This record gives sequence, C-alpha cells and structure tokens, in this order.
Amino acid sequence: MLAEFFAWWGGQLTDLARHGLRPPGNTPCGARQPDAVLVVPVGDFPACATEIELVQRRHGVAAPIGRFALGGAALDGAAARRGPVVLSLAAPTVLAREVSLPLAAEQGLQTAIRFEMDRLTPFRPDDLFWDCRILRRDRVRGVLLVDLAVVPKATVAPLLAALRRAGLAPVALEGRLPDGRLRRIPLAQADPARAARARRLVWLAGAACAALTLAALATPLLRQSLALQEAEDRIAALRPRMAAVDALRRRLAGDAGAPAAARAHAGDTLLVLAMLTDLLPDDTFLSMLSLQHGRLRLEGESAAATRLIGALAAESHIRNPGFAAPVLRSDSGTDVFAIEAEFVR
Repeated sequence: MLAEFFAWWGGQLTDLARHGLRPPGNTPCGARQPDAVLVVPVGDFPACATEIELVQRRHGVAAPIGRFALGGAALDGAAARRGPVVLSLAAPTVLAREVSLPLAAEQGLQTAIRFEMDRLTPFRPDDLFWDCRILRRDRVRGVLLVDLAVVPKATVAPLLAALRRAGLAPVALEGRLPDGRLRRIPLAQADPARAARARRLVWLAGAACAALTLAALATPLLRQSLALQEAEDRIAALRPRMAAVDALRRRLAGDAGAPAAARAHAGDTLLVLAMLTDLLPDDTFLSMLSLQHGRLRLEGESAAATRLIGALAAESHIRNPGFAAPVLRSDSGTDVFAIEAEFVR
C-alpha cells in the first residue's frame, strides 16, 4: 500500500509541476495544443472583419461551431461554451525574431526584454502584445538566445473590443509563424515577482506534504518505541526484587537438607516458608520473616496488603493474623506492611 501511495503522490506532484509552474505561452513545439475556443476573423483582417468563425479545440481536435456576425445576437449563445477564448490571427500578424541577451538576464528575462523593446522593435512595450521564451543557452559565449513574438495592439484592438462587447473575452493570441510554428501570446503579461512567489508556494506546499507523509509514517513507529522503552524501564525497576526472591528461593532450596534437629530448633522454618510461598500472591515480597516461640512476623510490600490477612487466616497452621503496624504507601505505589500471627504445628 505504501508503494502505491508514493506512486500516486509522485504523479500528483509531477502534474502540479508540469501544469502549475510552466509559464504561459511556452508550450514546446510539437506538443498538443491546449483546449480553447478559437475566434477566427473572416474577411479582410484587420481592415474590415465583420464576421468571425468559432472553432472548439478539444484534446488537439478542432470542431467548427459556426460563423457569426460581430455584434449579432447568436454570438451570445456561443460565448457560453467551455474553454478559454483565443483569438486566432493570420500568419503575417504575429512577428517573431531571435534575440541575443547576456546569460545573466535569464533570472529576469521579461524585465530585460521590456527594457530592450525599443531597441529590438520599432514599438514601445506598452504598444505591443508580446511573449518570449528561451531557445537555448550558449554558456561558452555567455549568451542567452530568446524567441520574441510580438503583435501591435493597434492591429487587434478593434476586434478585441468588439469581442468583449459580444461576451467573448480572449485570453491569448495565436498565429502561425513563417516556419509553420504555432505561437501563442498571452494578452495579460505575467508578473515575474508574482510568478516566483507562486512557484515558491507550490514547492513549499510539496515540502509540507512530504513532511506530513513522513510524520504519518513515523508516528506509529515512535509510539511503539516509546512503549518498548517504558516496558524496559519497568522491568529494570523490578529486577532487584526478582533477584531478592531468587536468592531467597535458592536459600530455601539449600536448607532443604538440614538435619531434623536444626529444623525443630528453628520452629520448622522450611514448613513456614513453603506455606507462605503458596499463600502469598506473586505481587507480594517479604523483606523480613521471623518465627520465634510460635510467633510469626512478616514484613514486606504488596499491591494490596489487606487481602493478606484473609489469605493467612485461611491456613490452619496460622491463627490470629493482624497488622503489627499501620500500612504505609511506598513511592512505587505498593503497601508496606508488618503482620504478626501465631504459628501452630
């Protein structure tokens, strides 16, 4: 499942980078033309264009919509068709030339072209619809070769005004260059600073998605690691008690072969120990055991000391069990107790 998720996520980022970061009008030559509603002037353009033909281009396939008179009522219905509106121009209308700029101008290409427009063309930048794209970089000579395409605004201004009045608002111009290439020029010049900010936001969003993905994958592992560490800490805290119990059991096992006289002198200690081992629960351990003249005294810690009285009273060899001192609470949360009782053989 993780492999499928990463494959999907990589595809989404690739599509985002391909469609969201590419500047308008820089579609590579030979790529499929974007979907649009093409407005093709009919007649002597730009001197006298009284009709237009609308063509729906979808997935690279052009389908005629119909021919309409500028300002006609039928044009309003055609404006409702989906897709951006693009004004298609005749070949001589779009002028293109190759421009050489210093390689350092790439970072602010549109700004550099705007400043050089008076030198590159006989027009001012504000009198043109224009677009530029990088053809190649000559790093040996330090030269940047740029393809500059321009359309004088005066040429298309009357038609654009008529289209806007009719409800069609073109977003770009398209025209064939002499070499057959289709060139698109956006009508609204992009703000380089705003485009740079948009690219930074896209990359920041991608980085945030990657960080959230890694956090989602790492959170279960981190929780498991913390739980294991907590369990190991608790086991380490219980090791001294377990060692004391093991030492006591080894001691009891070693005393099993003591002479009968020693057992009688000690008040049958082994019997008492065996009996207490069976009676006391596993969460209870003794720090002191005393048996003198039939008086049994137990000191230690237990998860619930009060239940020990009932367990001892149920044994026939033990009578009158009771607490010899108040029950205290230890730092580890257990009850510290001292119990006295009578031992009867």
